[in-house]
Amino acid sequence: MKRIFLLLIILFSTIIFNYNINEESLHTDIKIVSYNIHSGVDKDMFPTLFDIIDFLKHCDADIICLQEVNESAKVGFQVSSLKEELGMNSHFGANVVNLNSNYGLVTYSKYKIIRQNHVYLSSSREQRGLLHTVIDVRGKKVNIINVHLGTDKNEQKLQIEELQDFIDGLGNENYIIAGDFNAADIPNLQSLGTKEELMNFFEQDMRKIAITTIFRFGDVEKALNMRDNIILMVDEAHRTQEGDLGEKMRLALPNAFFFGLTGTPI
Repeated sequence: MKRIFLLLIILFSTIIFNYNINEESLHTDIKIVSYNIHSGVDKDMFPTLFDIIDFLKHCDADIICLQEVNESAKVGFQVSSLKEELGMNSHFGANVVNLNSNYGLVTYSKYKIIRQNHVYLSSSREQRGLLHTVIDVRGKKVNIINVHLGTDKNEQKLQIEELQDFIDGLGNENYIIAGDFNAADIPNLQSLGTKEELMNFFEQDMRKIAITTIFRFGDVEKALNMRDNIILMVDEAHRTQEGDLGEKMRLALPNAFFFGLTGTPI
């Protein structure tokens, strides 16, 4: 499989998407959830862990990437509790360890975990990192990278460079990146406000991240770009992908990967 670069975001991502691996004899849909659970409490410090467990069970995902999971007596050993409730393989890496906290990243997988490592990212404030979990999907290795970036923009820039170096080290292996990027100012980002801007963007084969709405595809009558390493992340996919607009998107980008995002139970 060719390496995949994120080129297009439709609206804003939420936490559920599907990933399709189609390589030779392998054809597998993988459902992935990424969720920062904030140590299992809400903004008012009210416990939410049981609600989170119910939500994750309902999602029935193949891969779950969680951030800010606390494995300590103070908050109830969340990593272990989630593993028991979900019945999945797990890989935990603590970014922050002190007397009251032992929290960081955890990846749960229905697939067998064949290799794992935890990498600290350069951090001037709270320690951040990435969790690298290699799973076996029907005989094929898939690298799951669960990442939590800092909030400082200069810090983020360095962390993204380190993340890119790590990805480069994977060569041509399949990989999926999920996590909390604390993204507000996204570099190399372009807004497509009109149908003309959308058509020019793809016909000129621009290599950027773009944000637009599905309605910009309404007047498309032909394929705009035939590349097979374009990724579309479509919000509210349960309402947008079964009608004419969904067909127009596939007409415009027939070889793209589609990630359907929704926060609504289906």
